[in-house]
Amino acid sequence: MCFIVKYVLLIANFIFTLAGLTLFGLGIAALVNTSDLSGVATTPLNAIAISIIVLGAIVFLVAFFGCCGSMKENRCLLITYALCLLLLAGAKIFLVVLMFKNVDNIGDLVDDWITKAFYNIEGRDTIHAIENTFLCCGTTGPNSYIGILQALPPSCCPYDASQQCVSSNAYGGCINIVTDFLVKYSDVFGGVLASVLAVEFVAILFAVMLSCSIGAKRP
Repeated sequence: MCFIVKYVLLIANFIFTLAGLTLFGLGIAALVNTSDLSGVATTPLNAIAISIIVLGAIVFLVAFFGCCGSMKENRCLLITYALCLLLLAGAKIFLVVLMFKNVDNIGDLVDDWITKAFYNIEGRDTIHAIENTFLCCGTTGPNSYIGILQALPPSCCPYDASQQCVSSNAYGGCINIVTDFLVKYSDVFGGVLASVLAVEFVAILFAVMLSCSIGAKRP
């Protein structure tokens, strides 16, 4: 039984390593995609991305304790590993609840952020950065610029030196496109975190079982 638990724990920690790297990569991707959005929603967006990066890195590092503890049958490392996992599980549960609780409000938040920036002359560069990043145009589409600018900015259209940027070849509105992006990433993050949680609870149980088994074998 101890043999089986030991190698199941090793496999679980291999999954942790992959999950940690996945979370880390998703966080980096989200951070890179929002790096040019200075002035608009940077604090909440960056906070979510950085939280995912930190959690991914910690999961990856904690897996080291599990691997060493199970391979060397070290009770101290196994207990430390189980406690770390328990703390991480609590943090992930909080993050998952927070993300799914606020997912229905993402559209309203994005609408408010982008609309305020769009009608703020000083925030015009930020809007163009959003358009370049998300391949979108204005708040609800090219018609948003009627009465605002005499011509559509180049950021509203795919780059083509032979064509002028006009409504017929412009992207869709930024509010819908940015909202869809955030909802999609929220679903991916939530799904990965939920999967990691399920594996974590199994690993905690097995770490405690292995630790008890090692203790029982020793005089």
